[in-house]
Amino acid sequence: MRSATIPLVSLVLAASTSASAGETLRVGPGQKFERPSAAIRAAEDGDTIEIDTKGNYEGDVCLIQANKLTLRGAGEGRAKIPAAGKHCEGKAIWVIRGDDAIVENIEFSGCRVPDANGAGIRQEGTNLTVRGCKFHDCENSILGGKRGVILIERCEFSYCSLVADPGTHNLYVSADKLIYRFNYSHHAMLCNVVKTRAAENHILYNRLTAEADGGDSFVLDIANGGKTYVVGNILQKSPQANNRIFIAYGREGLKHAENELYVVNNTMVNDLGKGVFVEIYDRYGHPVRDDFRAVVRNNIFVGGGTVCNWPKAVLEGNFVGGDPLFANPAQWDYRLKKGSPCIDKGVAPGKAGEVDLRPIFHYVHPLKDEKRPDDGKIDIGAFESAG
Repeated sequence: MRSATIPLVSLVLAASTSASAGETLRVGPGQKFERPSAAIRAAEDGDTIEIDTKGNYEGDVCLIQANKLTLRGAGEGRAKIPAAGKHCEGKAIWVIRGDDAIVENIEFSGCRVPDANGAGIRQEGTNLTVRGCKFHDCENSILGGKRGVILIERCEFSYCSLVADPGTHNLYVSADKLIYRFNYSHHAMLCNVVKTRAAENHILYNRLTAEADGGDSFVLDIANGGKTYVVGNILQKSPQANNRIFIAYGREGLKHAENELYVVNNTMVNDLGKGVFVEIYDRYGHPVRDDFRAVVRNNIFVGGGTVCNWPKAVLEGNFVGGDPLFANPAQWDYRLKKGSPCIDKGVAPGKAGEVDLRPIFHYVHPLKDEKRPDDGKIDIGAFESAG
């Protein structure tokens, strides 16, 4: 019997971790624990730590060792933890060594460490979920990870790529699988917006923009290849960009058992005016196999540059050059206006094995999503017109 086609979103939704039953420890003014670090030291596996968003937690850096902890800001907005010149183990504001941590509604900022490789979160355990958080003005936002699944959704990252040597990034992770969706990452000033060494990457429905003055290098650095899906994203380079490449795949050598790249229904705007949108490293001493599969389909490419350097890539349904009639490109609003030449002009997104590559959502600014309309025809790019 033939297997049913699996929507891409179904594969990643199953990765969301949920907290195990345990005690709830409350942090903040008038609570038993005045600062998060005190509750974290007292926590046992499976506990939940709720951090009052009205509290002052400046410089409250710490190590997290218990497993299956949920740590969340409770109240209006996010709980703020600025580093204020401090760090844990010379690494981060929080060093997470326990497995299966969930971090929600917390703002991390200002981390600097002696080796210039500090982070809001240093991930050293297995599996991590980060949801609804904000990272800014750190050397890195989230750094590390070796095993399991890293799920990051509805988070904002900015000004976290501040050091050229060693290169620091708005996000830099390793894992068995990275799921990165509905995020807003902007103003990576020196290096990459997203750098991943994961064996499997799901980069879905994000806004990754340098805007007017960001100086980022690669927008997506898929450093060691792997099975990679880039679907429904907005990618933009500024005139100040430090590098001409949007998606760099395999630039540090393919190190995973399976290596495939699917770039489907994205909108890429190159305000630098030159470069390469999808660079597959068949040179620099890191060749890909002749049978390597790369699919670049239904994307909008605006601003000048080579679509893809890999001569065997499948290029279908893309809009290259010309005016796609964006709603308000000066404000990075790349929805399609009525009469756009991209409306209803996409081809069938296709499948990757049994995985359906059709985009399911739009990114809605800031940090939201909505179901992508389906009238039987598909628009080119990250957005589907409403009618």
